[in-house]
Amino acid sequence: MADFSFNKPSQTFSHLWPWFFFAAAFESLLAALALLLVPSESGVSLARMALLGVLALFFFCGIYLGFIARRASFRFDQYTPAIILSALLFLTSGLIMFLLRYLAPDRLTPYYERLSPLLWYLLAVGVQATIFLALLKYGFHPQEFSKRKPIYTSAFFAFPILISAFAFVAATKIGITPDTAYWGEPGVAMLGWQFILSILIGFFILHSSFLFPQPATRILQPAILYLVALALWLSVPIDVLKNSFYSPITPPTNMPFPYSDAGFYDYLSQSLLIGTNYVGGIPPRPLYVVFLASLHFFFGQNYPAIIAAQTCVLALFPVALYFLAKKLHSPAAGVTVALFAIFRELVNLWISSNARASNSKTFTTDFPTAMALAALCLVLVWWLEKRDLKSTLIAGGFFGLVLLFRTQSLLVLPLVFIAAFFVYQRQLKEWLIAGAVFALAATLTVLPWLTHNYTVTGKFTFDDPRQMAVIYSQYSLTGNLDLNQFDPEKESVSHRLVSFTLANPVYVSTFIAAHFLNTEIGGLLALPLIEKFDGLSAPVNLYWVAWDGTLAWYNLALLIIYLAVIALGVGAAWQRARWLGLIPLVINLGYAFSNGISRFSSWRYNMPVDWVVYFYFALGAMEILSGVLLLFNSPPYISKGDADLRRERGFLIVFSALICARLRPIRILYGSELFNIHASRPATYIFLLSTFIFIGSTPWLAKGFAAPRYVSTQEQLIAKLEANGSDGKAIRAFLAQPKALLLEGRMLYPRLYHRGEGMSSAHPWPAYAVRDYSRIGFLLLNDNQSNALFVTKELLDFPQGADAILLACQSAEYLDVRAIDFGDKRFQNAPLSAPCADH
Repeated sequence: MADFSFNKPSQTFSHLWPWFFFAAAFESLLAALALLLVPSESGVSLARMALLGVLALFFFCGIYLGFIARRASFRFDQYTPAIILSALLFLTSGLIMFLLRYLAPDRLTPYYERLSPLLWYLLAVGVQATIFLALLKYGFHPQEFSKRKPIYTSAFFAFPILISAFAFVAATKIGITPDTAYWGEPGVAMLGWQFILSILIGFFILHSSFLFPQPATRILQPAILYLVALALWLSVPIDVLKNSFYSPITPPTNMPFPYSDAGFYDYLSQSLLIGTNYVGGIPPRPLYVVFLASLHFFFGQNYPAIIAAQTCVLALFPVALYFLAKKLHSPAAGVTVALFAIFRELVNLWISSNARASNSKTFTTDFPTAMALAALCLVLVWWLEKRDLKSTLIAGGFFGLVLLFRTQSLLVLPLVFIAAFFVYQRQLKEWLIAGAVFALAATLTVLPWLTHNYTVTGKFTFDDPRQMAVIYSQYSLTGNLDLNQFDPEKESVSHRLVSFTLANPVYVSTFIAAHFLNTEIGGLLALPLIEKFDGLSAPVNLYWVAWDGTLAWYNLALLIIYLAVIALGVGAAWQRARWLGLIPLVINLGYAFSNGISRFSSWRYNMPVDWVVYFYFALGAMEILSGVLLLFNSPPYISKGDADLRRERGFLIVFSALICARLRPIRILYGSELFNIHASRPATYIFLLSTFIFIGSTPWLAKGFAAPRYVSTQEQLIAKLEANGSDGKAIRAFLAQPKALLLEGRMLYPRLYHRGEGMSSAHPWPAYAVRDYSRIGFLLLNDNQSNALFVTKELLDFPQGADAILLACQSAEYLDVRAIDFGDKRFQNAPLSAPCADH
């Protein structure tokens, strides 16, 4: 039998024991000096003397242990417990120092100033001890980097592209100079302590996967991440919802009613439950509207319950990122990126009352689209890994469903097909057939909705032509977002885009590039910058809201470091999965390009794909930390008969396999299985297509869910009012006026505003605009949606979602309500004999 002889690491570095203790001893003197330099009004206090005594004890212990180590270093050979204790030492010291500094600065800052020299000393000694003991136990193996050379080579190619884009923005200001059509602040950034904590937890997962390679941990990780996301997000009370999508919570209901786009989606969803079917139009984001309608079906008008239910669904977003990062790199990367997403959304909820925000509690499609695109990445990776008929049908069908969440996602498809071309090894015939099957499944999924829209407008279209007025208005030199300039009967959006682009090619290419780059910059700024932090209990520093495109030198350096780590993450994904590892990047670039074409970016418009930036950063961070571990954890020797070391070597092999992504690797096929259709499978394929077609049909099928609720004639309404005690003769006299109306419908979002109060947004709903008198504003939903005002100074019991009959005067913007009847109660603010005034 061959005899292997290797030098043990402990023999290689054991002579350094005395120097380790001597260094620790003299470092205590530096800490003592720092302690003495802390200003004091009463000389050296008793507490300071005690701290100096502790540091003196460390000094003498270090000197004593140093001399002991010179004579018998073998006494210190119990490495594993010492490594654990030293790691706990510096982690605990760092945590205590952070809490003293930022938990309650007003009370704890004096303690921090006096204890920080000792804590810094313990932290430094803990780090030194951990590194030194790891050297003693495992040795140092720089040759391990040669095994990872392909990853660093790939990163070397990715980094110049990123840094060139960075330099282009810095030189031209394209991407940071506001566009006159639309421009907003970057999205929310995670906080520095959350960022560091996420990486530390990821590092722990990385290390523990070597020490405890148990399958159970792989099952528990996504479940724990989901519960953490749910607990943290639900812990933020709903009274933070006071942004542009939720006006301040007001009487008479004191509930968080949606507003603006959120209110638009919400009342469209409620129209399905009263049988008025999208108020006769074509809703944007139809699948999301149906989702909201289902929540209203189960929870009625209980908005806190509806918000909680939506949060329960959207808490799956970090889990989707976990599985995607695990697939393309490692469980540690999955945990890290999931925690990034959890903490960033937590900050988003914290600040939602103080800044514009679209989050997991608002009724907008930005967050659901982010989750849908993350899930799409998983499906596309699975499709391009397997490349059989089943996976192709599922990928195409799922892409069709994503289009029903956000139509602009269609622009990511060309880049997906380009990536697929290379995955198919440039085999043109198989690629074309797979693309045709994918497109067929996607088309069949959306065809029911396109057919529905044809029955409404006479055209196959995803959205109401009036919705296209926004894009139409963006392709002009002035008057952007002026929707009145678009006449769907006479104008064509596609013709406008082509003609304006041909007439102004430089102008159009500039704003497309600006919004494309701004989307990517927004993703980069989701990572924290070095900014003022006043403490854990202080309001969040909203530095990104006032960002003017300039950065201090240290933040510029930090962003360059971020780009280097991101490049390493891209390189790692490429080496482990080739083109499959770039699928999130492909989705990001395609969606960012769609932002550029639509001339929107920043704020919530980046949210669907800005996670891709911190996704690759997490991969790069774990790649760096795994490389550090490999420097120490490579098996230094194996000796015959040494069972413990053989077992350790086995652990190391498992660990190395994990780091090198040999655990459940991406399978890159060199042939396609698209044509391997077994006789028993056609029923499976038909079932899959039928399932996607059915889901795609639900926005149309939902129109028949409820029978029309408000179908009474005027005489029937008068009879109802008379039965409730109203004077029918007075009602008929009132209705004889040209502007008088008698309506029934569902009351939505009643809000009491006093004189001078209301929503001060750029285009407020007329029901909530600032006015010089007190009133309750609300919406009345029936075959149409109407803004209504009931003039009153009293706090009246107007119930949300109640059936109501109104006697009102029609004005240019709203209904001036004279009387309102809820069946069991009736309110009137003026005699019906008073004429309708001109407004």
